[in-house]
Amino acid sequence: MSSLNLARISALVAVGSVAFALAPAGCIGGYDYSNVPEGDRCNPYDSHNECGSGLNCTVSSWQVANQGGTSYQGTPEVALGSGAGTNSAGAYNVLAFCPENYCCPVDGNGNLYPPGPNNTNPNCQPGCNGGAASICASIGDTTAPYVGVCGFADDGGYPSEAGSTPEDAGSTPEDTGSTPADGSGGG
Repeated sequence: MSSLNLARISALVAVGSVAFALAPAGCIGGYDYSNVPEGDRCNPYDSHNECGSGLNCTVSSWQVANQGGTSYQGTPEVALGSGAGTNSAGAYNVLAFCPENYCCPVDGNGNLYPPGPNNTNPNCQPGCNGGAASICASIGDTTAPYVGVCGFADDGGYPSEAGSTPEDAGSTPEDTGSTPADGSGGG
């Protein structure tokens, strides 16, 4: 092999090695997937809260209702891990009508902030920036735990029957009072 080809190959390997070494630092979360910023996706099944300071990983009401059970296909559903955000009482931080999990701001007690000055990210609002419309289109308006989702997606408000939210009767969107099945508090 000529020395010119060997030099080109060596240069390509060197550039590739540097790019490979720097790639995780350029990705959200870095090597260990920590300090994920507000409004970015997170994994509540992870062994740690990967969200940045003052943030918790939200949990969907479907995940709370189905953890540790069996799917319609007969496979076991995974129980939520320590990465699932909980408040100081051990209740999961469920974001109303949201099919995905996002890092969202919490107060000193670990409760999700309601929409307002401390919570302006659209992914951290009830309905998750179009998530309610997605749930409505995929499963409809009558499937638990998302009863009333289509009305919410249409007008951005909760149904008025019985004066409750569809996520969990008598609760607010930022705290549905769902507690971890194992009683550990999840965090």
